[in-house]
Amino acid sequence: MTEPAKTSNELAAERTSLADLRSHLANERTHLAYLRTTVSLIGFGITLNRFSIYLQQNDQIAEAPSRMLRDTGNIGLGMVVIGLGLLLWSLWRFWRVSRDIEQDRFVPHYRAVFAISLGLLFAGGLSAVWLFLG
Repeated sequence: MTEPAKTSNELAAERTSLADLRSHLANERTHLAYLRTTVSLIGFGITLNRFSIYLQQNDQIAEAPSRMLRDTGNIGLGMVVIGLGLLLWSLWRFWRVSRDIEQDRFVPHYRAVFAISLGLLFAGGLSAVWLFLG
């Protein structure tokens, strides 16, 4: 027995449902990419911080680079804070994009992308100047 042919309205509804599903899956993949980035930032920040403290406590550093290593520990702490901030932002973004997909009104927000990118560029540049010229 064959299935009756679907009407054009039924086909359109099915295509819309599949498109929404693909959009939600893409949103989840994006969120997972943010989570991987935050884990990397936090892990590397903790590593930098702990390694600089280890070298300072074991007198493994000479007097001249000690300021640089202390600053590296602070940079590590900053990376952890940035990672936690990125985690909070990614949760908010995931929720907002999911809601917008459900309401068929998704609009990309370029200002947030530019603001975060420029903020990280500024923080990275400031860190490099602090470490190598300070």
